[in-house]
Amino acid sequence: MIQDEILIKKQLKNGLTYYIYPTDKVEGQGHFRLFVKVGSLQETENQRGLAHFLEHMAFNGIKHFKANELIEFLENKGSKFGHDLNAHTSFEETIYKLKIPTKDPTVIDSTLTIMSDWVNGMLLDSLEVEKERGVVLSEWLSKQSPRNQSGEVFLNTLLNNSIYNERTVIGDTVSLKHFKLAELKAFYNKWYDPSLMAVAITGDINPIEIEEIIHKKFANIPSEFPKTSVGKIPDYKKDSLIVYSDNWNKKTELNYIQLQDVYKNVNTKTSYHGYLTRSVLNKLISARLAKLSFNDTKYKKTSINISNFLKSKGALLATVELKPESALDGINEFNMHFQQIFQYGFTPLEIEKVSKTMLAAFNRTLQEDKPISAAGMINQMYQDFFNGNMIISLEDEYKMMEEYFYKIDSIQILSALKENKKNSPFQYLLTTNNEHVNSLPNKKELLHTIQKFKTQKVKPYKNDLYVPERLLKNTPKPGIIKRIEPLTAIDAQKILLNNGATIIYKKSLTNQDNILLAGFKKGGFYAMDSINYLNAQYSAPAVSMSGYGDFSREALSHYLAGNSAKIQFLIDKTRSGFFGSANTKDIKTLFELFYLKATEPKVDSLLFKQLKDVSIDNISDKPKSAKENFQEELKYLIRGKDYTTQPNTKSELDKGLNQEAIIPIYNTFFKSANNYVLTIISDKDLEVVLPFIKTYVATIPKGEFDTSYKYKPQAIKNKSVDFIKYGGESPKAVFSLIYQQDHKLKNFSSLEIQNQILESVLKLELNKRLREDMGVVYGVTVSVSATKHPTPLSRQTIALVCKPSDVDIIETEVKSILKGIASGEIDFNEDLQKVKTNLITTFNVNKQKNSFWTKSIRDYYFNQYKNWQFVTDYEALVNAVSIKAIKKITKKYFIKTPLTKAVLYPKKN
Repeated sequence: MIQDEILIKKQLKNGLTYYIYPTDKVEGQGHFRLFVKVGSLQETENQRGLAHFLEHMAFNGIKHFKANELIEFLENKGSKFGHDLNAHTSFEETIYKLKIPTKDPTVIDSTLTIMSDWVNGMLLDSLEVEKERGVVLSEWLSKQSPRNQSGEVFLNTLLNNSIYNERTVIGDTVSLKHFKLAELKAFYNKWYDPSLMAVAITGDINPIEIEEIIHKKFANIPSEFPKTSVGKIPDYKKDSLIVYSDNWNKKTELNYIQLQDVYKNVNTKTSYHGYLTRSVLNKLISARLAKLSFNDTKYKKTSINISNFLKSKGALLATVELKPESALDGINEFNMHFQQIFQYGFTPLEIEKVSKTMLAAFNRTLQEDKPISAAGMINQMYQDFFNGNMIISLEDEYKMMEEYFYKIDSIQILSALKENKKNSPFQYLLTTNNEHVNSLPNKKELLHTIQKFKTQKVKPYKNDLYVPERLLKNTPKPGIIKRIEPLTAIDAQKILLNNGATIIYKKSLTNQDNILLAGFKKGGFYAMDSINYLNAQYSAPAVSMSGYGDFSREALSHYLAGNSAKIQFLIDKTRSGFFGSANTKDIKTLFELFYLKATEPKVDSLLFKQLKDVSIDNISDKPKSAKENFQEELKYLIRGKDYTTQPNTKSELDKGLNQEAIIPIYNTFFKSANNYVLTIISDKDLEVVLPFIKTYVATIPKGEFDTSYKYKPQAIKNKSVDFIKYGGESPKAVFSLIYQQDHKLKNFSSLEIQNQILESVLKLELNKRLREDMGVVYGVTVSVSATKHPTPLSRQTIALVCKPSDVDIIETEVKSILKGIASGEIDFNEDLQKVKTNLITTFNVNKQKNSFWTKSIRDYYFNQYKNWQFVTDYEALVNAVSIKAIKKITKKYFIKTPLTKAVLYPKKN
């Protein structure tokens, strides 16, 4: 294997590795990472939690940016904290992540200064450390929940009483409250060493300039070349079963875990073929299990996967969700399916489908003649640095894939399966609810039944599948185009069809040889009365699992293997629609698929019964927890209690969900072209696509969509309400402030921009005060939104979790900040400018994506905007939002509006 020639990968004398890869798929944007081969595993007993704490401190003062100046600087340049500026710590790594605008060379230079300071310039000021203790303790508190216990048991089983079990990433409250500053500095000085780090940069950059700056800022940092210890997780010594139950587990789940050697160092043709084989195996297994899920199995859901879960360990992991009342039957059937895979492998038809799909998908990437994405490249850099997986060119990788798939057959796959299922012991973990544990067989009987999968003899899997040769029996006769009009504001064309549909055709500047097809119609579930509402929710899923025309779901999947065409039909509360795409060479298939799914739905009786039975079975009979009751009651308080907000009951599903209703409802939404707005985006001229529009879109029946019924939500509260409950299972308080208005919404596109700005400003101000200054929360969630459907509604929510004793002081602070912004007592101009810069930067990046245009066109017609200024004059609209406007809207939303205060406190002692 030969490294991609575009990639610059080198190492400085102090051991620091750097990666540079220019790609301008998104103009004016770059991804910058600092990789550190250090996590909680390197902590001593006195340093537990400090690797993660140090990650926090990286944003609280470095050599060239004191305290919060770092975040403020990057946000002023268009990067958003949390979205474009973030970090994470795990057992074996710490990664700092930046996404920055790259047109200004000074921003690049300053960003690399920041990264250099992270390596050798964190201030670790004692006052900042003490402030951050509260933030990290709040993060610890936010993660505390009895519901997490099952996940912790699973993780501890994987870690198998190794050093990893003793080095939880966040640490514990004792270490977080009492660690000495000297320990934090000792950890930093020892482990933040250039020899354990890499700078990775990709995007719209100049590699020569970047390399010069890296040498200037990193080459002189001293290095001690410390040696990290690799955590060892021993294999299980013998087969054993752990049974864990609590009051919060809603399902009974059995895990089969076999620990294996880690898979790494994909840097030769042989190792690449091994990596590819595991990918193929996982896809084959996933496809087989998905097919079996459509049968009436005695278990619920299942998965089998072979992969790494840490840099030091791999695993074969099988998971099956059981029905408690028939657990042994479910285990026996799963064992049979497991053994069918590992004893006999896969059929040539299954292998052909996966091979064609994988090879065709990679070939399309290769043939699209467009730059590799920065996000994809940064992930490859990560794999190279941490796992030794060499970065090679797409062309070289495709050649190896072709060679591999040319030779692949069922014998090779079966051999690979046997190689990836070792003879070493398994650990079995069964998690369930306390109510179910006593109804399960005893532990000895469970283990005996589970272990049968090792010796059970089964018959090979059979799949008699008929795949029609054509999507459509007959090609529709072309329909009529009434007229084509220029849509100059967005450089598009508007095509009016005789069947009542409108098409907006826009030529793409990116995504060469690709076509997008999207559409929507107003209505959705809210257009259904209470009788049809239930069946409408199941109409699209029931048809999707049954198939279309002469095709079953599986036959259609096989027919499309290797073809890029795909399209999905969906219904939500306020509209129905679809989204599809294809390579231009598959354009006919895309439009045929659209026509087939729109006009020839079907419902398989057995599959519908299975869908209904599973839906009924998934409704729990056990009482809701205090948190679930709190959330449900709060939802009724805010949105009202009616057929759209209440959960379906078993009785309602049993009596109300009818197969006969599915197709008529589906046809109401999709076999009726009138009032549908479609967007087509392609780099081809309209003349190329027009014949397909005439044949497959203009021929959809006009139909009539009954809009006489209109759902009317409950009127909002006109008085403030305190909704206070006790009984939460964790030690934290869940706290939110909610405001609503039902005024008529004028100039909606401008209002949405104002709402975005206000939301971001509030988030900055609240986090600044509650997190950075007071250290009483890990973070504050702010939502400011508005909708015109089904009736005008604006809603604002401020939500957080905190210590119960802090609720009152936090409420006082929040209200004080809201009042200060509304009155002008708080100077938020700096934050306002920061938010505007970020919004404009994000807009300019998103505008390069075709998905931006499908959404913008949909929003224009769905919300009935008067013009296209929200696209053409976005920057002016954002800059036009003044301090006065934000003060006014804050006063309207938060001062003049009744408040719903909701708090769920822990159980009373």
